[in-house]
Amino acid sequence: MPRTQTPLHDALGLQRPCLFATVGGGGKTTILFALAKEAAAADNSAFSIITTTTKMTIPPEARSLPRLLGNDEPFRAAAIDDVRRRGLPAAIVGSAPGDRERILAVPADWPRRALQLPGVDFVGVEADGSAGRPFKAPADHEPVIPQGVHAVAAVVGVQALGRRLDDGAAHRPERIQALADCPPDAEITPELIAQVLAHPQGGRKHIPPGAAYVIAIANASRDPAAARSIAAAARKHGQHRIIAFDPRQNIAAPL
Repeated sequence: MPRTQTPLHDALGLQRPCLFATVGGGGKTTILFALAKEAAAADNSAFSIITTTTKMTIPPEARSLPRLLGNDEPFRAAAIDDVRRRGLPAAIVGSAPGDRERILAVPADWPRRALQLPGVDFVGVEADGSAGRPFKAPADHEPVIPQGVHAVAAVVGVQALGRRLDDGAAHRPERIQALADCPPDAEITPELIAQVLAHPQGGRKHIPPGAAYVIAIANASRDPAAARSIAAAARKHGQHRIIAFDPRQNIAAPL
């Protein structure tokens, strides 16, 4: 990680109230819960909603938070208000429970309305999946960006660098191959990652005009030089809002 570290909200350029979404590789969920935790530590009146427009696995450290699951919107609103009034800092909201500690999607137009509920000042949305891989390109139906989103972060794990473009390192490697016009089993280089993250059918897919776009390089402390090389390649492709993020240490820094 760079020596100059900053709160994750500031590194991402977020201002509350905020509707924020994550796309891309592994680390998306961790960023959302880190933001909620950071907000609660800074302001005990802050209240966050974490949800998904696809499906999301709840990490172990967040399983004590209340889960509000159902399709009825008045129920959601009343349950959120009850949790907030009890002084809890956040709630997890989904349409139904899934398998393996997952929750299932809410409609893409609901997170914007959730941000308008009393006391809610942050809604974080996981907008696609990556099957735990550090690098991905979206399928035709992905990502499901929430309506009215203020900012979107595309996540890539530094551990993808130097590996072969296959199912072990990437989710939907054939989509990456098509976007970057590279051969099967190509090496994952900073240039390859940058091409996909800058592509309108890659990391920037479905992001509406006016929404901020940030590249978040996860696990950057594993290999700071690799993180910097990804950032340098991304800047050559016109991407200038880039951060390094380490979920284990919950620290971030601009790159």
